[in-house]
Amino acid sequence: MAHSEGQLSKFIAIFAGGTMISRVLGLVRDSMVNAMIPVGPREAFLVAFRLPNTLRDIVGEGASNAAIIPVLSEVHEKKSKEEFQAVVSSVFGGMIVVLALVTALGVLLVPWMLSQLNHLDAITSGKTYSPEELSHLVSLGRWTFPYIFFIGLAVFSMGVLFTVRRYSTSSWAPALLNVAMIGSCLLSYTGTMTPGYALVLGVWIGGIAQVAVQQYSMGKHTGVWMPSFRLNRSEIYTILGLMVPVAIGQAAGEVNKMVDTLFAYKSAEGSVTALYSANRLVQLPLSVFGFATAAAVLPAVSRAAAQQRPDQIRALLMHGFRQTYFLITPSMIGLIVLGEPIVRLLFQYGRFTAINTEWTTNALIIYAMGLLAFAWVKVAVSGFYAVKDTRTPVLISSGSMILNIALCFLFVKPYGYKGLAAATTFSYFVNFGVLYILLCQRYKALWDAKFISGLIRMSLATAAMGALAYGAYVRLRFVVPETAFAGYGDTISGVVGNSTAMFLEVLAARAVVVLVPMLIAVLSYLLLSKFFGVDEFESFLRLLRRKKEAKAKAK
Repeated sequence: MAHSEGQLSKFIAIFAGGTMISRVLGLVRDSMVNAMIPVGPREAFLVAFRLPNTLRDIVGEGASNAAIIPVLSEVHEKKSKEEFQAVVSSVFGGMIVVLALVTALGVLLVPWMLSQLNHLDAITSGKTYSPEELSHLVSLGRWTFPYIFFIGLAVFSMGVLFTVRRYSTSSWAPALLNVAMIGSCLLSYTGTMTPGYALVLGVWIGGIAQVAVQQYSMGKHTGVWMPSFRLNRSEIYTILGLMVPVAIGQAAGEVNKMVDTLFAYKSAEGSVTALYSANRLVQLPLSVFGFATAAAVLPAVSRAAAQQRPDQIRALLMHGFRQTYFLITPSMIGLIVLGEPIVRLLFQYGRFTAINTEWTTNALIIYAMGLLAFAWVKVAVSGFYAVKDTRTPVLISSGSMILNIALCFLFVKPYGYKGLAAATTFSYFVNFGVLYILLCQRYKALWDAKFISGLIRMSLATAAMGALAYGAYVRLRFVVPETAFAGYGDTISGVVGNSTAMFLEVLAARAVVVLVPMLIAVLSYLLLSKFFGVDEFESFLRLLRRKKEAKAKAK
């Protein structure tokens, strides 16, 4: 058991490291989009891109994580290498068929869906769009939608790589989309292409690049290079049987995001930017730590289920919850305490104004309060998917989706974008609470004295860390020049028009206000975790020691 937990921590570290690179580049991308792209084309693109992203999570990541990995894990554990290759090749062909159908339907239906946006006027009391504006939005939606085909194949390859315990390529491959979109921002700024369509080009190039690198890695590590369309296999039917309810259940959370985006687009201008930018910041720790843990937990739990070891499943789930708490909780407190200076440092340039910073910070705090629930949901569903129970998470997430939509209807008019963020956070708390109760009924209580003691120790370390970080921020406000807190250019030309020295002065002042408290937070959290005897900290140290020993042996 200790070996399994050690391997799990190792896979989490590998995936988290690569994902960190991708997410940091994603923040650079978002900063450039916010600064260089006018608010109208920017928010139209974000709405259009929300649709293929929604289906990516439903058909791509949902199918891969919940349907494909458990089936392939069982084949990999119990059958020959040749049989495993045959199954992977057939599933590859099946995914091409499914994704092609989804893409074709989307390209046909997206124009109708987006053209109906003005019908939300009675609910949101927001902006009414002209026929020309709707036509532009529809065109962007039609051209961005094929991204689902490329990213779906990339995510399928990720599922296969996870099954054979290869995490590295899948962790950094999403960075290619960020690089492509950074290039598209520069194309737009130089006037080579119009803003919206420049971003569309970046999406296409990034999607194709992700497919290429992950398909190559899959072929290298499994020997499967080409799809097979011999789809009459029992494993294909099993995956399809799991995929349909998983897609419905996964749709709940993703429909929530889409509803939030559409309601925000019909609210005050800037609402989409606030929710999107805040969500991107929340996604950084969620993807690096929360999703990384869940991605490592599911294959491990699936193998334990294939070996019929329920006690090991219970232990792995508790380890996953503890590991997630250790990594996510300090991130959550950090975003709440340092949200405003972080948003100002990353985004408040050019077309992203002080008002955008205020709105994004408000949304960020609300989202951050639900960060642990977001992450724990991903770990909790592994306990169901590993034993091929996709029905239960479907029912729970569907109920959560209905709750979120109802709260959006209630909150959007009086509270605007803040009400939409609050609806999402609250519905995820309910989602996790129900999942956890049912997991305890299935695997016995997912807590013991060690588990509770660990959470208390981590909470004490986190609380002290938050107080120290906030204290450092308050002190720095009296030391750092006021330019760190003022706006910097109402347009991109305003930024460019200022001298390089002035820009660097503002950037340095803002960086000090963020990085010094963050450094204090990280160091104090690690020291306090050691002081309070947090087991997850000791696991982290053991992992570092093993890496040093491995490097020493390599030399």
